[in-house]
Amino acid sequence: MNLHENIQDRLAITELLNNYILSIDSHNNEQFADNFTIDGVYDSPWGVATGREAIIGNIAYWHSSGITKGKRHFMGASRITELNADTASAESNYWIAEAEITPGIVATGFYIDRLKKVNDVWKISHRKQVVDSSFKMNS
Repeated sequence: MNLHENIQDRLAITELLNNYILSIDSHNNEQFADNFTIDGVYDSPWGVATGREAIIGNIAYWHSSGITKGKRHFMGASRITELNADTASAESNYWIAEAEITPGIVATGFYIDRLKKVNDVWKISHRKQVVDSSFKMNS
């Protein structure tokens, strides 16, 4: 991988991580699932969703349950820990703000990602979400 490809891949991965966060707040379940490979795995504290339909079902449930209502999601620091021609690993942290009632931080945590380039587009093949212990489900 030459320097130009390396920079392009790093920018594309950063864009992917940002698109993931933005797709939560847009409530666009299809766009959310588009961040993952077709057989992608989303491993959260509330269960594991494997494959596009399960990932769509997972985010749809979150939206319908109200857990994302009035919330704004933000990605904090991120880093690519490994980068190859078609695979990569990344870590990032996030925080969630209450944006509708009383402004404040609702939750914080981090992601550990395995990424894969599919048809020249970076996707999440496995995302492990960890929520910091200060989060309360009814927040």
